[in-house]
Order: sequence, then C-alpha cells, then structure tokens
Amino acid sequence: MDNLNGIVAFVRTAETLSFVAAGRKLGVSASAIGKTIAKLERSLGVRLFHRTTRKVTLTDEGRHFHERCHRALEELRDAQAALSQSAQTPRGRLRVSLPVIGYRFLLPVLPEFEPVRFLVC
Repeated sequence: MDNLNGIVAFVRTAETLSFVAAGRKLGVSASAIGKTIAKLERSLGVRLFHRTTRKVTLTDEGRHFHERCHRALEELRDAQAALSQSAQTPRGRLRVSLPVIGYRFLLPVLPEFEPVRFLVC
C-alpha cells in the first residue's frame, strides 16, 4: 500500500495520456507525476509507459495494470461513499422526557419514525 499515491497518479496519467493533465487533475506538477510514476515503475520492476518528448502511451504491462488498478480504485471509492453515507444516518438511543400531557401529542407521531427506536419516559 506504500504505492497508493503512485497508483492514483498512474491511473490518472493512463486515462489522460499526459503527465500535465494528470497533474492538473491531482493538483500537482507534471514533474511530480513523472517522478511518482518512475518510483512506481522501479518498485514494480516494469515500465508502464512508453515516453517520448511528444506523447505518452501505455505499455502492454501498463494496460493490464491500469485495468486492475482502475477497478480497485473504483471499489475503494464505492467503499468510502458507502461508509460516508452510513455515518450520516442517525444511530443510537434517543431518550425523550416529557410531562404526561405530552404523551397525547407525541405518541401518535412516533410511528412516522419507524426505523428509530424511542424510549419515552
């Protein structure tokens, strides 16, 4: 997992086929993207891109790696979205204290909040 930033940079570069465009999307310089990808390539022991002064293209290994990394990043985004959504759902016990006269008004509307458990005292 040390290479997660490198993988994100790689996927963005593979999608745009440009270090400059990937850098813009990620908010870093093209040079930083290039260095990050070079470090990733060294750690993997394989070239992911063919580089010329005019263009960047994926190698066969890069194409296969991109497919898998893209799916993995999508899965991570989905997991993060699901977790964020569940964190916004109220949970726990709600204790309501009210005078006897309040029961007359509160008890009829409680079924509208069916997923919430109330302890009325």
